[in-house]
Amino acid sequence: MNSIPVDLSRLSGLLCVAAPEPKTDLDGEQRKDRDGNHLWVTGIAVRRAGTRKASVIDVQTSAEPEGVTEGGPVGVTELDVSLWEIEGRHGLSYKAASIYPKRPANGGGSSSAPVPGPAGRERGGKATGS
Repeated sequence: MNSIPVDLSRLSGLLCVAAPEPKTDLDGEQRKDRDGNHLWVTGIAVRRAGTRKASVIDVQTSAEPEGVTEGGPVGVTELDVSLWEIEGRHGLSYKAASIYPKRPANGGGSSSAPVPGPAGRERGGKATGS
């Protein structure tokens, strides 16, 4: 199975939507990679930069992502995608070297000031100013 590197610069808004959990086989045993490392899977919402539509992908890592929590922004290193086919079924598999928590671009601080939206409107539809 050939893996293809993903250009992370073309993605934005990476967000953990399913906290890391052990990747298990049908018997409930945690799977291991070829080097004997336990495998973990994390659900991540991704969006192509400049577009509105998001997709959720399950990303597998060979180490438990530390500090990654559901709902938090994340960063990913060395993301690869592979096409697989088994007994007539097929799909895409995503693997990364690591997944880590990432602070929002604004530093995570919150402000009580309204966030301007399109056409001078606050989020929620109220017009700003008079």
